Amino acid sequence: MMFVEVFTPEGFLTSERRDRLAHDLVNEVVKADSAPPEVLEAERAISHVVFHEVGTWYTGGRRAEHGLLVRVSVPEGWREDMSPYLVEIYGRLLGDSAAMVHVVGVPEGGLGLGGEVLRANDIVRLITRPFRESGAQRAEPPAGSGLDPVCGMYVPFEHAAGTAERDGTRYAFCSKGCHEVFEEERTRLQ
Repeated sequence: MMFVEVFTPEGFLTSERRDRLAHDLVNEVVKADSAPPEVLEAERAISHVVFHEVGTWYTGGRRAEHGLLVRVSVPEGWREDMSPYLVEIYGRLLGDSAAMVHVVGVPEGGLGLGGEVLRANDIVRLITRPFRESGAQRAEPPAGSGLDPVCGMYVPFEHAAGTAERDGTRYAFCSKGCHEVFEEERTRLQ
């Protein structure tokens, strides 16, 4: 779950530029070549972009005619891992050397949806539910990779956030959250 706020001086972005930027700010982050489409769509569905046009903006003590500040709120448990990725992608998308990106961690239990408090792993379950409930079987992972059984991605073992073995199969996890959800559910079933 991401909440992206874009701050600009009033009138700096056209309506068309806002539409394009909102699309790109979500879709450039929520993509993975090996992720099932239903997982990507579930993640996009809970990613929000809001624009704030500021009437008065100063940079270096002078009134600014242009400028961009993007603040991204993510669960605190994801902040450290996501920050380099978000700063690089958003910096490239904004294409402005003066654009700033702030990644803010929301404390555990500080997010809610539909009147329910969501912790970081609850969000992982929400996003991956369409894949996990579909019962879809993925093809054998490419050599040197493992399947993340939570989100359905193929993950190279060398880049995995964690691995686990179950019933003779070695799994690779795309994120700490997927690994934790796998272990929590495995513990619950035992």
